[in-house]
Amino acid sequence: MRKIWECVFDAFFGHPRGLPGRIGGAIMARGNADQERWADERLASPAGAHLLLVGHGPGIGLALAADRVGRTGHVVGVDPSATMRQLANAHCAEAIAAGVVEIRDGSAEHTGCADRSMDAMISVNNVMLWDRRAGLAEAHRVLRPGGRLAIAVHRHVLNTSPEQLADDVRAAGFVDVTLHVSPRRMNSPAVELLACRPTS
Repeated sequence: MRKIWECVFDAFFGHPRGLPGRIGGAIMARGNADQERWADERLASPAGAHLLLVGHGPGIGLALAADRVGRTGHVVGVDPSATMRQLANAHCAEAIAAGVVEIRDGSAEHTGCADRSMDAMISVNNVMLWDRRAGLAEAHRVLRPGGRLAIAVHRHVLNTSPEQLADDVRAAGFVDVTLHVSPRRMNSPAVELLACRPTS
């Protein structure tokens, strides 16, 4: 029974696909909205910035990032789920047509971005699906010196302790790591982490 439940959950949220993935996307759009806004507001990326969103889901965070960086900025979204990419393409159609948002197949471990090409990277409720060591190494590679990393995740789905996540981020070479566990009204506490790639 547990294995059946895990397969069902995976189709909705872990590796969203088909109709369950679309339903999961609608749930994500609502359930992740606070964390998407937290990342957007904390990074406060300037107009013209280049941002990478890993596991972007239905595209709520992509739209926020596009509004933030404006017509001179660039937002890249990578997600291994074709269903999520379809939803995000529909949600961000105008920004895609304007050349501000680019959506492609990819993952935290394989973003397809050039070395030191991004000002910030955002992950909302998907770090538990990463090979963390490889994903954080990729984040360090693609971020420019001084580039920032924002990770937000529901505590109940995080597959390690918040403190271990912060330690892993430091071990990957990031500095100025701050960790906060924020209470939420409708779900479990949100683990919120910010970090920077060193400037030299």
